Amino acid sequence: MQKLRETLAKQIPQWREEVRYLLQRHADEVVSTISVTQLFKGLRGVRAVVCDTSYVDPEEGLFIRGIPVQQLVDRSAEEVFFLLCTGELPDEAATEELRRELERRRSVPAYVWNVIDSFPEDAHPMVLLSTAMLAMQRESHFQKRFDEGMSREDHWEPTLEDALNIIARLPVIAAGIYRQRLRGEPRIEPASGLDFSANFAHMLGLDDPREEFREFIRRFVVVHSDHEGANASVFTSRVVNSSLSDLYYSISGAMNCLAGPLHGLANQESVKFVLEIQERFGGVPDEKELESYVWHLLEEGRLIPGFGHAVLRSHDPRFVALEEFGQQVCPDDPVFQIVEKLARVVPPLLIKQGKAQNPYPNIDGISGTLLYHFGMRELKFYTVMFSVAQILGICAQLLINRAIFSPIIRPRSVTTRWLRGYLSDAL
Repeated sequence: MQKLRETLAKQIPQWREEVRYLLQRHADEVVSTISVTQLFKGLRGVRAVVCDTSYVDPEEGLFIRGIPVQQLVDRSAEEVFFLLCTGELPDEAATEELRRELERRRSVPAYVWNVIDSFPEDAHPMVLLSTAMLAMQRESHFQKRFDEGMSREDHWEPTLEDALNIIARLPVIAAGIYRQRLRGEPRIEPASGLDFSANFAHMLGLDDPREEFREFIRRFVVVHSDHEGANASVFTSRVVNSSLSDLYYSISGAMNCLAGPLHGLANQESVKFVLEIQERFGGVPDEKELESYVWHLLEEGRLIPGFGHAVLRSHDPRFVALEEFGQQVCPDDPVFQIVEKLARVVPPLLIKQGKAQNPYPNIDGISGTLLYHFGMRELKFYTVMFSVAQILGICAQLLINRAIFSPIIRPRSVTTRWLRGYLSDAL
């Protein structure tokens, strides 16, 4: 961790100076406005967050620290976390140092397993994961240092400590939940010498004779690692952390948001849709049959899961990256074949219908399908998989926020009565 800490210590004064300069020179300049539609429709499109770890270009897709995500799919989670935090890709020595540091920290306290074991058998895995995160709050370095009176200049250091502990332990906890609660099998202990993604795949315990699942998990983690700072779950973590709640509180909040059906359930809904098609047609339909069926659904007002995006107006490069991998490892899988046919058939139909701003398939349209291919048939666990990958970006973003003294988030609210009066006065 020495290299990561040294790099951050060198960069943080520069970040603080840049924020100071922008506030000093441009404090009152307007960067966004808000309409009545945006007030009532989830603030969609309002520029409300500064996030340097990643951004989504409407035409070109996700960039992580300025690098197109498709150029990072061969990188490890350790490399991507270092990149998210610092804007620099680590060399081999720094990557190995970080891998060893995470390996050293991944022992999960026994009381966490006791908490998980105390829940009813039908408890949702996201409930278990979020509760486990809160249970570990007693381990918080930030809370201990804050109670001792540390200055805000030092807030980033214990935040980094907490981030590394959480990143190290979360795959162990998630895999343990999967094994014990969803498969009724004993937990698999972490293996020495494996990196973040390989170890996660190992602990999940799915059959992987050619290590293709291990390779998929690495790609899955990278493409889900970060996605700007204002998606619902990440923004939740930012709001919680802005009050100086530590990472355990903040990440549990993000998980609770991700568990909602409008956010983290999209990939499993896509798999359900594909399985419905397979059952309806008794296999893989031809494209004419699929086109007729999808158009019928659209005419009935149904949404087609796995298509469209809040920001993107072009193909999702994350979908493309996983599709290319699927073409290598499972081109004959009927479920994967249906996904590929949907990717060809649905966009022209959505364009014909004229309602979708982005008719192209997104990452949720394929990520769950590949999990299903590799034997993870427990769809309700898919959001946990998302949470494990997303932890890299959340930890990096909150670390940076503590480093640059981000204040508590406190926008104003208005009443409908006030709004009606304001709009009447504006006419």
